[in-house]
Amino acid sequence: MKSFKRSNAPVWLLKNWVKWGEQFKQKLDNSKKKNEFTWYSYKKEKVNKLLYPILRDLTKNHCSFCDGFPLQQTGETIEHFKPKSKFPLLSYQWENLYISCHNCQQKLDEFNDSLLQPDKVDYEFSEYFIFNYSSGEIKENPAKSLSNQQKAKETIRIYRLNDFGRPEDRKRVFKQFNDSNNPVIDDFAYRFML
Repeated sequence: MKSFKRSNAPVWLLKNWVKWGEQFKQKLDNSKKKNEFTWYSYKKEKVNKLLYPILRDLTKNHCSFCDGFPLQQTGETIEHFKPKSKFPLLSYQWENLYISCHNCQQKLDEFNDSLLQPDKVDYEFSEYFIFNYSSGEIKENPAKSLSNQQKAKETIRIYRLNDFGRPEDRKRVFKQFNDSNNPVIDDFAYRFML
């Protein structure tokens, strides 16, 4: 996970997120299908379509969690950090929405309060994780507090940061980065290791 600074919520989202969350909760309460979610529209455009470019810009087209790049090739989606099925009132809250690859979104409804958020002021990769350059894996940083190690371990597990061939892909990207003349870091996945 690479840290990023979250911008202020778009004005149109700020004005509507509470209402849309309440509408979704009511829909969820009255539905037999508990995982059914469709984005509401704002001025005839689906909210997710309006949010994609804004969220993508925050992370420079990288997944908020694994830092995969470019997102369009990894199946970009919008991740509800606190799952919409458990926290329906937050389903449109700006701080709960992250641009994500399809694989990171596979956490589905799993959530606990120890999960790390890359846009929190106190988040820094090295405070929680270490990167093993020979295996390509991310591990919890043993030099940090037990609390930080537990948060890292849960984040790795829930977002499956060492699954989907990511360790091998990280080693490949690291080699490409080092073999490049004047590389631009944002043009590579897994910027936390570069």
